[in-house]
Amino acid sequence: MKRNVWSGWNLVVAVAAGALVAGSGACGGDDGDPDPGPTDAGTQTDAGTDGGTQAPAEEGRALAASNGGLIVVGSTEANLATTSVDVLVRRYTATGELDTAFGTQGSVVVDFEGPATGAISGEREQADRADTVAVLADGSLLVAGFAQGGATSDSRDFAVVKLTPSGQLDTSFNKTGRSRLHFGADGSVDFRGAVHRILPMADGRFYVGGFLTKSDGLDEDFALIRYKADGSLDTTFTSAGSPAGSWIGGAYTNAESVQGIAIQGTSIVIGGGDDFAAVRIRPAGNQDLTFGTSGLAKSVGGRAHAMVARPGGGFLLAGERQDVKVGGTGYGVMKLVAYTAEGKPDVTFGPEGVREFTAPEDVLDVVNVSGLAIQADGKILVYANVRAKPALFRFQANGDLDTAFGTGGVVRWPETQLTLPLFIRPTTGPKLVVSGDTAFVTDANIYTPGFFPGPARLLLKSTGL
Repeated sequence: MKRNVWSGWNLVVAVAAGALVAGSGACGGDDGDPDPGPTDAGTQTDAGTDGGTQAPAEEGRALAASNGGLIVVGSTEANLATTSVDVLVRRYTATGELDTAFGTQGSVVVDFEGPATGAISGEREQADRADTVAVLADGSLLVAGFAQGGATSDSRDFAVVKLTPSGQLDTSFNKTGRSRLHFGADGSVDFRGAVHRILPMADGRFYVGGFLTKSDGLDEDFALIRYKADGSLDTTFTSAGSPAGSWIGGAYTNAESVQGIAIQGTSIVIGGGDDFAAVRIRPAGNQDLTFGTSGLAKSVGGRAHAMVARPGGGFLLAGERQDVKVGGTGYGVMKLVAYTAEGKPDVTFGPEGVREFTAPEDVLDVVNVSGLAIQADGKILVYANVRAKPALFRFQANGDLDTAFGTGGVVRWPETQLTLPLFIRPTTGPKLVVSGDTAFVTDANIYTPGFFPGPARLLLKSTGL
């Protein structure tokens, strides 16, 4: 397994009066004012509901079911003039209306208040963004993504927010409800990172997975961090060559990002990125080299955008492979890869554990697979962009297209009003959530209210799963 560890790096966790810098570990601390002002937990009237006013640009990155409704997380430019782009958390009812009992009129906006250790550039951060959300057993929310470090750099820190079930910052979490993890020396702008997945544990600890790369973007690596329930790093999670509390490693490629986290007993499997790569990390933090081949599971060709655990063991990755020849023409096609619990190809799913779909012809040109779920009966739901149109596919547990679903196995929605294709790059959070017999999706990666008036237009649904 390739290891990318840069000499002299540290983890820095922001605190109220500065930062803690550690060579072998770090602990959590405050992240800004413990009594946040309006921009920390303030809200904006939902897009399209305030007639005559220009609604702010917003981006929906991930969905989750919560309290009988739906949580959408991403970013907003509501406070662009004062705090730049901020984290947005919004709750809808199952019918697509704002849940006004959440936050302030249904929304929470969180600003991370500039660089982790002070004014790196003299300007506030360019952007804060949420890319994933997890709903805990008590209804509280863990929301994660990144906080950008300075206007003249592309440095980005891991960012995690905890909200109460009613949408308030939970001040038992890192004293402020927010935690920010900076990579590199105090004040440096050397690293870019972002959280793409959260996995809560029964004991209150949780894992976040994403990527870490040098700011030049030339080498992107898997990153897995373990936190305690109070928002501090769990420094008992250690790996040779990585800061305490983390496992950082590449997978023989220059484009890796954790797109899924699955628990297997006491170990954690993370996967995604080029060649549908996956690794298994033991609970102490070291990589399990018995997994896959010399510690790595992979299927050459294409890129995985999502991963889920399979019933009975093993796991499934979904994504795309471009330039597949069909009738002499190159297309993008959907690719599913099934591994056993030990990271070997599951040949009961398909040759070498792989299924690629080139028929029917009107589903060719898959740009991105942005949602993946397995139903209780083992059937597989995949949400993808096909020729700028959202499409929901259902497959049998063995990978065959379920032609009893929708039309020939696919549910399609009308073409969107966006002038650009949807999902023009691999997204970092599934935009699919299943609640009962209904699948909810977002119909655009960039949700700008000027295109979609009214809150209900954000969500599409398909019933009768």
